[in-house]
Amino acid sequence: MNARLNRAFSGLFLVLPLACGDSHQEQSSRPNVLVIYCDDLRFDGAAALGSSFLPTPGIDRLAGEGVTFERSYTTTSRCCPSRATFLTGVRASTHGVWVNRPSVDWQTGRPLLPEVLQEGGYRTAWVGKWHLPNPGALPVRGFDHFASYEGPGSHFDQTFVVDGQSRTTGGFQADVINDLALEFIDGEAAVESRPWFLVLGHKAPHVPLTPAPEFVDVLEDIDLPLPVSMDDPLSSLPARYQSSRVGEGGRHGIAERDEWYQEVRAYWELVLSLDASIGRLLESLEARHLLQDTLVILTSDNGQLLGEHGLQQKGLGYEPSIRVPLILRDGPWGHRGVRKGLVTNLDLAPTILERVGLPIPAEFEGRSFVDQVRDPEARGQERFLYQAPAFGGDTGVVERGVIEAEWKYLVFEAPGTRQEALFHLVSDPDERRDLAQDPAHQLVRDRLATWLIAERSRIAK
Repeated sequence: MNARLNRAFSGLFLVLPLACGDSHQEQSSRPNVLVIYCDDLRFDGAAALGSSFLPTPGIDRLAGEGVTFERSYTTTSRCCPSRATFLTGVRASTHGVWVNRPSVDWQTGRPLLPEVLQEGGYRTAWVGKWHLPNPGALPVRGFDHFASYEGPGSHFDQTFVVDGQSRTTGGFQADVINDLALEFIDGEAAVESRPWFLVLGHKAPHVPLTPAPEFVDVLEDIDLPLPVSMDDPLSSLPARYQSSRVGEGGRHGIAERDEWYQEVRAYWELVLSLDASIGRLLESLEARHLLQDTLVILTSDNGQLLGEHGLQQKGLGYEPSIRVPLILRDGPWGHRGVRKGLVTNLDLAPTILERVGLPIPAEFEGRSFVDQVRDPEARGQERFLYQAPAFGGDTGVVERGVIEAEWKYLVFEAPGTRQEALFHLVSDPDERRDLAQDPAHQLVRDRLATWLIAERSRIAK
């Protein structure tokens, strides 16, 4: 770690071991639930998640004291659809939110995760970036306490609307939402003497890439590793992704390498800013003796391409775009380690409800992975359906995919056209060899294509 990084992290917090004796594991079947919900955080966005150059003691503490899922995915790599899936427990094709400025009413007529928790005795709160349409940032159904803002917001000096009342705040937003969260925890939630469910909606590390002052340029002397596929020729990409790289004025492509490199540095410095804020929050909860009775979940709405295949942003079916971090630190249970089974954001709501002993609505489409938290040998799901409208490049294209432990099959459809891509994720984890037209893999392609058709038919019923 260089001198600037040392100074940035000095005195931030001390990582303490988690006490998890047998007597404590039997306590608190109704833990508090804290969801740290990041925006555009990659699956490898911490040292504990695979980064070779990031010092991230906050996230690393969660990982060291909890369970990390290596193969966690979003079923639609886009901010608003992913958030609606988390809150409703259903996929984008069911709740209807496909884009980041949706006009559809995705809440009426279906159970929401916070409502089920409310009815089960939880006091519920959302603090931070909401991102779904909400004119005036007024209180939202299912939440007893709502502190947010309208639109994408700013990393600094963001004005919040707290339960309908405007409040001017100053400083880095990740720290502000910590203060607002602790205000909720220390205030009405404590008085109520009920367990609480709190979502901390971070804006970081979403653009604009403006890290906290103490982390600006701290990675200036670090040689960031370049993706091995960054300079792959355009012709090596599936036709749909070729269009993404050069379409819309190259919005998904990398035009100037030096400029891109500085943006990537700023992205990771923003991740460092986020991590420091997470570390401070864990310290605050520990000082209040709440960590031992709280389930802490860290995840993100989607990932982020940072030069892989000469592409940037998200919304494409490549792994850095659709894989997301997922860490569960369960104070009462104390389970630890790495889990390798497939899980998705569709499974998060039923998992929370099973963990706290509340019934899972029949309408929820995911499956709880509590068994995997408890047992490292438990099997995850065999495959899942990815689906999304095109994000950049061609318009009118819908992308669907089947992801398994070893294989990924993608289909791009528009009126009158259909394209395919097939990747073997074990031998080709960087997805550089499209095998869709390889006769040697025709049986695999046909098997996955058949399942995709059947799954679409099943969920349409």
